[in-house]
Amino acid sequence: MNIESLLKYQKADEELYRVEQKISNSPYKKKANELAQLAKKAQTRSTELENEAERLIAEISDIKEKYNFNKSKSDEMLEKNIEDLSVEDLDKLNALKSKLLSNLNILEKMLQKSAESINHILSEFNKTKKLYDDAKTKYGQCKEKIDEESKVLEPEKEKIRKSLVALEKEVEPSLMAEYKKKRNDNIFPVIVPLENNNFCGRCRMELPKVAISRIKDTGVITCEHCKRFVYKK
Repeated sequence: MNIESLLKYQKADEELYRVEQKISNSPYKKKANELAQLAKKAQTRSTELENEAERLIAEISDIKEKYNFNKSKSDEMLEKNIEDLSVEDLDKLNALKSKLLSNLNILEKMLQKSAESINHILSEFNKTKKLYDDAKTKYGQCKEKIDEESKVLEPEKEKIRKSLVALEKEVEPSLMAEYKKKRNDNIFPVIVPLENNNFCGRCRMELPKVAISRIKDTGVITCEHCKRFVYKK
């Protein structure tokens, strides 16, 4: 197996990796990711607030219905002619009237509390919406900067890609396919030397002697720890 061809390919690929990392590690990229997370949290919170507001509106509607019912009963009590009532009936009427007034008082407090909660939710919703809008605007600005940086580096990337296409032809197809798979899994460098006849040249973990013995026949083995190709110099 021609390992030298793969090493030449990886050397060129290292230049592409360096450019990709320059884009990936851009402060604008990091900030854009932070803003995206912030916007997502704000959007989630807005949905939660909308659901809570709907629940409170339904609750207020129910309280109003109960309040109107008790108010109606209370008005009926006031219209009754008490002169025709016995002392016992009068006591019952007063007790009922007292209960209705107590209910009305409780319901008024519940309405006030619900109204305060609605106002609080509205205030938080407006703040959350502003947070989302600001994050979205700043994200767009960061995205423009990222695109500008990518545009500057694109000619360099394209030049490297062309050289990789030429070098790829010199590598065994099955090995190249495995290389690309590892590369897509963000494993880089993909192929590293065996060190001190026992250790992976990247993660420094000791490799099984049975696996090492196969290097002569297969050209490379796969490190069971970091999943890289390991070759013997």
